[in-house]
Amino acid sequence: MAIVRTTLRLLRTIRTHYAHRRDYAALRDYDPHLLKDIGLRWERGTLVAINPETKPEAPTRRYKAITRDAHETCPHCGRRLT
Repeated sequence: MAIVRTTLRLLRTIRTHYAHRRDYAALRDYDPHLLKDIGLRWERGTLVAINPETKPEAPTRRYKAITRDAHETCPHCGRRLT
C-alpha cells in the first residue's frame, strides 16, 4: 500500500508541476500593466502577488491600538513614529 500511495503522490506532484509551468509560460507574455491589473508581478523570475495575504495576528497585538503607545509606534514594524 505504501508503494501505491507514494507513486500516486509522485504522479500528482509531477502533474501539478507541469500545470504550474504551463500557466507561468502563458503569463510571461503578458504586459506588466496587465499583470498589475490581475494583482501579480514578476520578482526575480518568480510570479508573486502584489498584496499577499498575511497570517492573522495574535490577539494581543490586535488590541494594541487601545493604548496610547500604540499610536506612537508603527503597527507593522514597531518603529517609533515622530
